[in-house]
Amino acid sequence: MATSEKGDAEALTGVIIDELTSAGLSTDKILSQVYDGASLMSGRHGGVQKLLQNKLDRNISYIHCFNHQLHLVVIHAMSSEAAVEDFFGVCNMLYNFIRKPTVAILYKGDTLKRLLDQRWTGHLATVKVVVKSFHDISTLLTEVENTRGLGAEVRVEATGLLRAITQRSFLLIAHLVMKLLSLFEPPNRLLQAEDMDLFTAVTLVKSASDCVKTLRTENEFSALWDLCAPPASATKAVSVTDPGPSKRRRTINKNLRGFAVEETVGQPQSDIDEKTEFMRLFYSVIDAVQGEMNARFGERSSELIGALAALNPEAEDNFLDPSKVTPLLVLAGTDVVESEYTVAREFLVKKMTDTPVPPEDGKWTIANILSTFNCALQAMPTVLTAYTLALTLGASTAMCENSFSTLKSVFSEHRRSMLHKRKAQLIQLAFEKDLTHKFKSEWKDTLMRRFCSEKRRLPLY
Repeated sequence: MATSEKGDAEALTGVIIDELTSAGLSTDKILSQVYDGASLMSGRHGGVQKLLQNKLDRNISYIHCFNHQLHLVVIHAMSSEAAVEDFFGVCNMLYNFIRKPTVAILYKGDTLKRLLDQRWTGHLATVKVVVKSFHDISTLLTEVENTRGLGAEVRVEATGLLRAITQRSFLLIAHLVMKLLSLFEPPNRLLQAEDMDLFTAVTLVKSASDCVKTLRTENEFSALWDLCAPPASATKAVSVTDPGPSKRRRTINKNLRGFAVEETVGQPQSDIDEKTEFMRLFYSVIDAVQGEMNARFGERSSELIGALAALNPEAEDNFLDPSKVTPLLVLAGTDVVESEYTVAREFLVKKMTDTPVPPEDGKWTIANILSTFNCALQAMPTVLTAYTLALTLGASTAMCENSFSTLKSVFSEHRRSMLHKRKAQLIQLAFEKDLTHKFKSEWKDTLMRRFCSEKRRLPLY
């Protein structure tokens, strides 16, 4: 595990090159770079990705980590509407309130999750608990509100939270957000796999985006509205209520009835029909998510992605088209031999028709084509190189960053200091978990004997 005394882009670039060289790896074999979106790493002029290309004097494509982009999609889309921000604000207040020792002992539902700006999955985990344990939460707040022994401050806070969560809009937003974020959970989980390749990542993201589009229908809105209609969403402890009427009754312009109005019409928001307002919110949040998806992943239709798509058997017209695959081979400094692609296309189309698809995959993909027909493709080296490169291009750094979470178990309120070298070693142990698990089984005896080879006050073997 490499460490650096400096954290600037120039120093990190030097560390990357030095580590690859010391490991016996040639920098000529670097095909792409995958980092998060921080300017230190992704900067167009002074970021690590640009400095690395300058030092190696060649073009090395930079890919913004797909998991990080999914996170940014969620965070930006969820902050596009004040009502949704307020919803998560209430959820965060609930989390802090239920953590109070005098309150926690009374709570019987699932544990609420802490909301973190760095991890959108906390937002999904939170709304799942809110929806599942809504009855337990409302019962708790009612009980606290009526228990004078808990103190005035706690009871007043419980009253305010109870009022907030029993508004119909609270459950409506909870179900809407849960439905949207649940669509991103499978891609987010799959993108963390060690064998995830760029083309599969693009396909996963596109599938999630298509699923978001299907939610933008009147039937979906009606189903969500009916799901949270009183008294179906009411609990025995408390009923979900609508906001009280204003002092002066105002009506919306008759010409605007039946429309989702996104601009002010000269009357307070509270006077607008609740269903119409939530319909506007429903479409606005979905559009915000879809817009973020298009903005962050729309550029994936580049020449490189087109080259990967041409290796996919579902690309009927462009399957193994030499002109489409060329940008991929340029990264490895390999020339395209058109005759090899002509033969490979005829061979693979026939073989895929006659050969059953591997049962664990369900359909022909770049990965199982390479594994099934590897021997035959060795006679067509440039085609084999293209398929190998396709599975080499990365799409996410989340698998590496998972080890960083281990530090949460190391640091505590009473233990905050640690040598940089030791932290790096702990991260490496977490990253190499397939090896460290062996210390608990087959390597246990060897490890204990090695550890006790010197004199120790407490014998461990």
